[in-house]
Amino acid sequence: MPSRDPHFGREGIQSMPQLRDCSLHALSVAIAFALSSVTGFPAQAQTASIPDKYRLGPLPDGIATVEHGASTLSIPGTVDLSRAWRLALEHDHTYLAAISEQAATQTQRQQGRSVLLPQVQAGYWRSKVTGTIEQPYMGRRLSSDVSYDSTNAYIQLQQPLLNYERYATYRRGAARAQQGSAVFAVKQQETGIRLATAYFNLLLAYDDWRLQRALTESLASQAQALEARYRQSEGTSTDVQETQARLAVARADVIAADDRLRVAARELQALVGAPVSTVAGLSRDFPLLPLIPASLQQWLERAANNADVRSAQEAVRVADAEVDRAASRYFPTMDLVASYGKADSENLSTLSQRSNTFIVGIQVNIPIFTGGYNTANVSRAHLDRRRLQQELDATRERVQATITRQYTNVQGGAERINALAAAVESSQLSLDSAEKSFLYGAVSNLDVLKTQDKLYQAKYQLVKARLEYLLAHMELASAVGELESVQFDRISNVYLGPAISLDGERG
Repeated sequence: MPSRDPHFGREGIQSMPQLRDCSLHALSVAIAFALSSVTGFPAQAQTASIPDKYRLGPLPDGIATVEHGASTLSIPGTVDLSRAWRLALEHDHTYLAAISEQAATQTQRQQGRSVLLPQVQAGYWRSKVTGTIEQPYMGRRLSSDVSYDSTNAYIQLQQPLLNYERYATYRRGAARAQQGSAVFAVKQQETGIRLATAYFNLLLAYDDWRLQRALTESLASQAQALEARYRQSEGTSTDVQETQARLAVARADVIAADDRLRVAARELQALVGAPVSTVAGLSRDFPLLPLIPASLQQWLERAANNADVRSAQEAVRVADAEVDRAASRYFPTMDLVASYGKADSENLSTLSQRSNTFIVGIQVNIPIFTGGYNTANVSRAHLDRRRLQQELDATRERVQATITRQYTNVQGGAERINALAAAVESSQLSLDSAEKSFLYGAVSNLDVLKTQDKLYQAKYQLVKARLEYLLAHMELASAVGELESVQFDRISNVYLGPAISLDGERG
């Protein structure tokens, strides 16, 4: 029986130097012959690599990276959106998983090509045969003991000559590799939006905490002033109690805002790989840049570049190759087969005989009946292709709607920012007027408190509108497949500036 022990196999070959040398020579001849027959498909392995457009560029001078596993140390210096993006490309586990996934899918191309290349296999077995032979002789049966070693070694090459199924498999492998690159582009765009969302959520949480704290300090000063007026019989206890009640609520809001800020900082940390102690906040100047191109129709025409659309298109191409592969099982196949074998005492009829055989031939297989499998398989492939085409159409419609929504968010966001900026200015003037009127008894203390709340809400909504405006810009770029490092750099240079300490100011 053939031995499955690799050490045993090597010892057996070494014990037969002539067989070993002959087998190795035959193997080299067979491989050379096989490769020469398919010069159009190089046999060397190709390492899967990330497309150049997805490769990471070097970090700008002065920007430090964070080593994996060093999550307990804060990132030195100020982290703006541009730097956070580059850190996320190096440390975000979801993005790193996408890189590995994309590299794995690139092997599909090589796997598909391999079925067109020669298939070479070799075998060797050695067995010990013992027993008794009985044979008639002059009316009697003579028996004799048998004990001998039987060995057999062979090497075989099979090269497809006419095999449409294997060619369809090759096309499917190439299509899957292209689909892998398209899926990676989707993951890259998603990483950019996740990073921008986390960064802007952190800025919004910080401004919320800052405004809540400023409101609390203002209410605390106001409560002290009202208590002093009450002690001098110039105010009422109602005013004091109203202010103290509002102060208690404000202090609770500060605690809640602080919790949201900590959560937002942790979410950003998960993307950049380490705690962030200082970030770049929004600048005082907030220019509203025009959209380029300005027409919605021009943006809709660029929807074909959307990563989801391209991924769905590649999925349809894979389905096309799968349809061809399923249909190819109806066709005959033709293979070139070459083998070389060497046997010693292979059986009783060849006892004590050695044989060397070399066979070259053409093998033709003609499918006749498979129990209905091929028919069902072709139907399945066509239905899958139809499903993927419908999903592609749905993706196109969804992307068109997304582009329209983000375009209107940018255009409407600019108008909303102007309106909220005017609301902040008006609320500040209203508060100043209410505070003066309260001193003369023209308005109540409750009116002043309500005006303060309106000012806080206006400031908070203004910050939120600005961040939503920036995020809409980035989501619009992502919707047309153009969210790249340049967008992160531009926002950092134009809209971000003052450093915000997330540790020192909160204490």
